Amino acid sequence: MLPFTNGELPVPSRALFIGADPHADLATWPEIVGWQPLKPRANAWERGGFTLVDKPTGRWPMILMLPGKSRDETLAWFAMAHDLLEPGGTLLVSMANTAGAGRFEKELATAAGNISSLQKHKCRAFHAKAPSEWNKETLTEWRKLGERRVLPDSQFTTEAGIFSADHIDPGSRLLASHFPASLRGKAADLGAGWGFLTDAALKRCPGITSIDLFEADARALDCARLNLAQHDCGIGFHWHDVTTGLPESYDTIVMNPPFHTGQATDVDLGRAFLRVAAKSLNRGGKLHLVANRQLPYEAELTALGLSWRKVAEDSVFKILSAERR
Repeated sequence: MLPFTNGELPVPSRALFIGADPHADLATWPEIVGWQPLKPRANAWERGGFTLVDKPTGRWPMILMLPGKSRDETLAWFAMAHDLLEPGGTLLVSMANTAGAGRFEKELATAAGNISSLQKHKCRAFHAKAPSEWNKETLTEWRKLGERRVLPDSQFTTEAGIFSADHIDPGSRLLASHFPASLRGKAADLGAGWGFLTDAALKRCPGITSIDLFEADARALDCARLNLAQHDCGIGFHWHDVTTGLPESYDTIVMNPPFHTGQATDVDLGRAFLRVAAKSLNRGGKLHLVANRQLPYEAELTALGLSWRKVAEDSVFKILSAERR
């Protein structure tokens, strides 16, 4: 049983877990399936012996949810959960206080009415039933937040919750402006997001013969398929955790490596991207990347045996170019 402020929540035989993360206590659940768009967590869920679905469907007596850090994404997930619940079903949400749990509990209450809440371990869990009285106008607004959007003054499609969903990332823009036209051959974009760097590379570098996108967020990769449809170059789309390595080697690699795990800065994540890139470069291959100025990537490139130089920098970002000799 799930402990809660008003006693205990009954555990139905079936449950859907949105934003699924594995936990040993879930192993005794009669039937629980998870949806997780982020590849490292999806891999962990499956390694735990749980069933993963590509898309949440059907009707469920209980939905568990671990939302991400995006407001639009979280509210869109609330609406999605409502639409997937059986009449009288329960939505149970858990969030860290630092992620805005109190604020989102109030947001859910605007649609669902009175909800129950429990605070423990600097987190908050809150739950609501799914009666027909949920506020329809609020739900409509939340559903719209989950729809794909076109960035202003561009043709790029994005979606709430993915990296740089509301604008072109300024670091990626700076990197793209410094792509040399001489980039060539078989290329890869690591942590490709919704495809901005790939689009720029294909437009600026006619010598690129093919390019593979490796992206951990399945939603971003789906947007990239739309954003790159006009290119006739061979493009591969891979839902992939870059830190586990790449299946092939490349003449050119471009990337804006991530350096956050959740809300925490994780420099080792960026370093892992550098190690994988260095290992995956053909001899004479080129790596072009952007990073925040304070990140210590130059020492890592040297340790990896790459010849590198700083191409440009501004008050926030630096552009590094490296070669495997």
